[in-house]
Amino acid sequence: MEYIVFFAAMMILIGSISIAMPSKSSKEISKVRMEAKLLGCRVASILYGKNEFKNKDSLSVSYQIKNMTYLKDAHFIRDKDKLILYSPVQLKYSDQFNDINNVLQNMSMNLVEIIFKNVSIVFLWKEKSGIEELKKILKDIDKLNNS
Repeated sequence: MEYIVFFAAMMILIGSISIAMPSKSSKEISKVRMEAKLLGCRVASILYGKNEFKNKDSLSVSYQIKNMTYLKDAHFIRDKDKLILYSPVQLKYSDQFNDINNVLQNMSMNLVEIIFKNVSIVFLWKEKSGIEELKKILKDIDKLNNS
C-alpha cells in the first residue's frame, strides 16, 4: 500500500513539473518575440481590448513598428496568395496605389494582415516561420518608404 501512495505522489509531482516547463515550440516563439523586440518591434496581445484585425485565425499577437511611410490610413488583408485592400477604398484610386500594390504583392506569404495608422504599422504574421521571415517582412515594409 505504501508503494502505491509513493508512486501516486511521484506521478503527481512529475506531472506538475512537466506542465510548468515550456514546450519546444513555445521556447521558439519566445525567442522570435525577443529578437523581434531587438529589431524594434512592439509585440502585443490582440486577445484583449479593441481588435482591429479581421483575421479569425489562431494568431494571438500583433507586431507594431513606427510608421515611416506616407501611408497613414490603410488596411490590407491576405486573401489566398494576395494582399487586398480592405479600407479605405479611395486609396485604390490614388496615383500611388500601383506602386504600393507592387510592393505589397511581393511581400512574404507569412504576412497575414497589415494596418497602416498615423503613427504606427501593425501587422499579423505567422511567427513559426522564424525570425528571418520577420526580417524580410520589415525589409519589405521599408521598401514602402522609398516608393
